[in-house]
Amino acid sequence: MLDSEIVLHCVRLVLGGLCAFAAILLCAKKRSASVICLLTFVLTYYARSVYKIICDFGIVTDLGPRVLGVSVVAVAFEALPLVFLFLGLVIAIVSKK
Repeated sequence: MLDSEIVLHCVRLVLGGLCAFAAILLCAKKRSASVICLLTFVLTYYARSVYKIICDFGIVTDLGPRVLGVSVVAVAFEALPLVFLFLGLVIAIVSKK
């Protein structure tokens, strides 16, 4: 692995951790469905980043069953953050407060 890739992974982990910390603080201050979806988006996105990093380092290979040649875990880590972001935005738009 190149040194530049390691630096990028470190930046991704640090900034993702800061985003997760800020989302947790926001959720503690204001508990609404849209904020909880936003928190879930940030946490699943951070988990996706960690999963990709440990796969890149070779610590873990693609886990779980495969459907049409694609790992179900990889698809879940790609889709779930966007689903939670979409839900949070829709709930924020629909809410009247």
